[in-house]
Amino acid sequence: MSKKFIIVLAAIAVVVLAVGIPNFMGMRFTSNSNFYVNSLHQIGGAKSEWMYETGKTTNDTPTWAELLPYLNGDITNWYATNGVVVRPSGGIYTIGRVGEPSSCLVDGRRVYP
Repeated sequence: MSKKFIIVLAAIAVVVLAVGIPNFMGMRFTSNSNFYVNSLHQIGGAKSEWMYETGKTTNDTPTWAELLPYLNGDITNWYATNGVVVRPSGGIYTIGRVGEPSSCLVDGRRVYP
């Protein structure tokens, strides 16, 4: 094999990697973000139920402990610290007031429902 052929093959490999890796990372974030959006919908529903059952208003903010009775599944294994909810395998959730959407910080990106 000639040097030119090897250089051309190396250049093609670099281009394929440069294009492929960011696309793969973007696909991974998109599939994971669906989970976070679904969790945010569940938290939003729990906030509404909490508000109606406790007589609160849309300006009130529930604690994670107050929302737990309205949640089910894996989400109940998460924990709260310093006013934010942390999912053990990734994601930091901000509950917020009942009248505003909750959000999640994942890999430096903010996700909303």
